[in-house]
Order: sequence, then C-alpha cells, then structure tokens
Amino acid sequence: MLLTDEQNLQLAVSAESVDTVNAEFYGRFQYPWRPMAFDCVTDPYFEAVMLNQSLGSWGHSMVPQHPTIWVAGCGTNQAVFTALRFPNATVLGSDLSSTSLETAQNTARMLGVTNLSLRQESLNQVEYVEEFDYVLCTGVIHHNADPKVPLRRLAQALKPDGVLELMVYNRFHRTMPTAFQKAIRLFGGGSAKVDFESELQIAQRIITGMTAQNEMAKFLEYFKSCPESELADVLLQPVEHSFTVESFEALATGSGFEMAAPCINSFDQARETYFWNMEFNDSALQELYDSFADTKRWRVTNWLLLEKSPMLWFYLRRSDAAQPCKSEKQLADEFLGQTFVPSSARRTVFLGNGAGEYKLLPTQNPYPRKHPKEICRAIVASVAARPGATLREILTELKVELSFSTVNKLRLWLTTNAFPFLRAAKA
Repeated sequence: MLLTDEQNLQLAVSAESVDTVNAEFYGRFQYPWRPMAFDCVTDPYFEAVMLNQSLGSWGHSMVPQHPTIWVAGCGTNQAVFTALRFPNATVLGSDLSSTSLETAQNTARMLGVTNLSLRQESLNQVEYVEEFDYVLCTGVIHHNADPKVPLRRLAQALKPDGVLELMVYNRFHRTMPTAFQKAIRLFGGGSAKVDFESELQIAQRIITGMTAQNEMAKFLEYFKSCPESELADVLLQPVEHSFTVESFEALATGSGFEMAAPCINSFDQARETYFWNMEFNDSALQELYDSFADTKRWRVTNWLLLEKSPMLWFYLRRSDAAQPCKSEKQLADEFLGQTFVPSSARRTVFLGNGAGEYKLLPTQNPYPRKHPKEICRAIVASVAARPGATLREILTELKVELSFSTVNKLRLWLTTNAFPFLRAAKA
C-alpha cells in the first residue's frame, strides 16, 4: 500500500489498542472542559421541533416528542447538554473514559438532570439494535483505528427512520494540527507507547520557544493561553483521521447512510462559516452550480473554500428509511409554501463559578433573542403581522429575491436549531 502523509495514524494499530490509548488520553485531558454555563429552553418540545424543521419535517413528526437519544462518545458534558435540551427524552451517554463519565454524572446531579444515564463502553463493541430515534456522535469516530467500524455500529443502533448527527474533521481544517501531532510523535521517540506528560511538556516548549515566523507559529499563538485540555485535544491527539466531503460521503454510504442536510454548529456559527452553498457573480456559472445534486455542490464548496469551508457536521439518515432524504431544493420550496408563527420561549441558565459548581439564575430570558440579520428581523415581523400568510407571500411583499441560494439561506437563518426564529404552523 502506498504510504501517504495526510493523517495522523501512526498509532492506529488496532481498534482495541486505540480504545486503550484514547481512554488514557481523555482520562488525563478531560474534554470538553467545564463550560461557564449550562442553559435550557423552558418549552420541553422546542429543540425537537427545530430539529424536525432542520430536516424538512414541517409537521414535526420525524423525531418524536419523547425520543430515545444516544450521545455516542459524550465526553464530560455533551450528554448533559443534550438531556437539558430534550427534557422529555430518554438520553444515554457513552464514553471510553471513566473520568469523563464521572464528571458528567456529577454535573448532571448538580443541575438536577434526571433523564440521563451513562455507560463506559467502546463504540467499536456496542450491540444496540434499532434502539434510538436520534444519535449524536461529534468528533469521535475519526479518533478510531477504522472509522467505518464504529459508524456501522451507529447505523445498527439507529431506528429505521431515525436521525444521526455526525461530525468528522474537515481535511482542510487539519493541516497544521496534524503536522504538529506528527512532529510530537517524533519528539517522543516515535514508539507505539506514548507518554502524554512528556508530550505536553514538549508541546508547551515548542509553542513558547519556536523562533520561525511562519503560519505554524501564528497558529500556535492561541495555545499560549488556552485551557490545557483544549491544547491536548488539538495538538496531542494520538490518532486522527480527516475527510473531505467526497470521502465523508463514501464513508457514510458505505455504512448504510445518506447525507440528509448540513447541521449548523456553534463553532461555525461563531465564525459565520456555516453555508455550504456558494454565490458567484457569473449567472451562468451560478445556474450550473445550483443545478448540481447537494453532495456534488458541497464537494465543490469544500474544494474551493478549503480551510474556510464549514465543518463536516451533517445529519444522516439510514439509506433504508421509509421516507427518503429531501434535497435542499425541496426543503427551500417547502419552506416557501409553509405558514409560520414566530418562536416564543424562555431560557433558563445555570451559571458556573469556575470551580465546577453551577447555580440556577433566578430570571428567565426570552428565547430566541433579536435576530442578528436585518432582513430576518423584517421577515419575523411580517410573519407576526400576517398570520396565515405563506413565506412566499411574505417574501414577495418584502421584495426578496426567490432564488434557491437566497431562499435556502433564509430557511437556515430562520427555522433551524441554530436560528430558531420561526415555527411551522401545523394544520
């Protein structure tokens, strides 16, 4: 086999050995680190409604109101966040690290979370069969010896019409982290046995002592003051695969999945790099690009935007699901035909004190707050003023262009979990 230099796979000897090293790694470097706050929406159905809308289930029926949810590779807090987001769900969190699970359990107890159970187990060995309506697995399978193995376990665990939220590393985001990881392996002697404490010290010395003024030095500047666990997760991770849209799609389809829709995540949201559809000032080129099937269009975007392309964070459906995945064009057309009401909920916040303790704040805030985009604020106001009007009627009145690119952008900006401003009015 031809040796390539695209990934950090020196220690990817077997599923069992990688499980062992990952358990040790995350036992030492808890990830994610404790957040400053936890929050939840008081409407127990809110997140499920928006998840359904993200996938084009305008009747809010694809993900049930009382779902079974599995957070596969939950780390220290993702399962806790999920249990808070879906209080009517039965939530299971799995992880290799007993330390991470202990932290999650303590946090859940402190917040009064009662719909969460936690298990120490490997995704390479679980035997769940069609048990879950919704599975979250973000930033996990790419740290396995062979990502196909855990992904097929996830497919087996998902109900036939269930939803998988999956994130793997974008190849174009990982050039410098992977290069640094490989350098650290050599500083550590290049053996199959890793010493995380030694590697941490070497990494810190490189970060503070590197004299070359290049892109790597600029990249490392951030890590002079970041949490230790973040430094370790980015720069010391012992095994790491990364993907393009093309190889991600091959991985998904080879494991019995279809790519359903992009998932706007908090990282891309903060950077405003969440759109998988590009815009060109050449109308003929735009028409050709828009004519492509979703995954072909996303591949072009991935290649042209490189490190500025979104994260590979998508919703997947089983390829044998009774209802086929809808294309983004279908979602945009259906969005235009829907009638909506403005979302109106309240949010509670548990604020941390920096020592791992959280206290419920006495006040509840409106959720969502004011939309950051002026055009979206105008649309929400028009929806409120014209009950029963379709989005097509409202956008036409506002003189908004009804091109696929514009309409799909507004759909994402108004009716998804990341931007939950409009709720479809059920018949």
